[in-house]
Amino acid sequence: MKIPNSSVIRNFILRLFVFTSASGVVWAQNAATAEKPLLDFNSPNAVKQVALAKGVPAGSTVSVDKTGVGVNFTAFQPSDADHPGFHVTPATGTAWDLSAYGHVEVKVTNTCDRDIKFVMHVVPTGEGYTAGSNQEFLEIQPGETKVVKVIFGYSHGYKPTRPINSASISEIFIFLYHSIKPHSFRIEQLQAAGTAGEKPE
Repeated sequence: MKIPNSSVIRNFILRLFVFTSASGVVWAQNAATAEKPLLDFNSPNAVKQVALAKGVPAGSTVSVDKTGVGVNFTAFQPSDADHPGFHVTPATGTAWDLSAYGHVEVKVTNTCDRDIKFVMHVVPTGEGYTAGSNQEFLEIQPGETKVVKVIFGYSHGYKPTRPINSASISEIFIFLYHSIKPHSFRIEQLQAAGTAGEKPE
């Protein structure tokens, strides 16, 4: 019988872990694609990673502490941007290489007394906010916490779109859709996760 070489065995072990439990067999996630935080709230660099977008209503704020990012948008004026938001960029100043992952996800809590129309856009290096668009939208009720996930190569309800270069992601753009009244929310987690080539469930 031919014995597989060590590299074949090693790759098999890395890709497949099987554990038995009271409920049966549990398949564990590939250890090579453990979640990658894009914002480390315990790092002093986290403050430098976050900045309000141009055109947000005057008096709006975005702040970072060890528990997350707090965002407050004041009421719109006619000259303000349609979609108030903020940018998250890599702490290193260079692009994120997320080629080992399948998506970016954010955990957000609505901290105001009205619903928010929350949008997250993953922006590849050298591309704008529409070219190769990878973004998802979710409505979040007052006091509600949800996870918004953008799968690479999918947008607007996980419909296939032009693939993006996940090896070079320059920023994450987070904004509210047509928010003309005061709104506030809190980001409690922002990370890359999943595996390369991921598809919607």
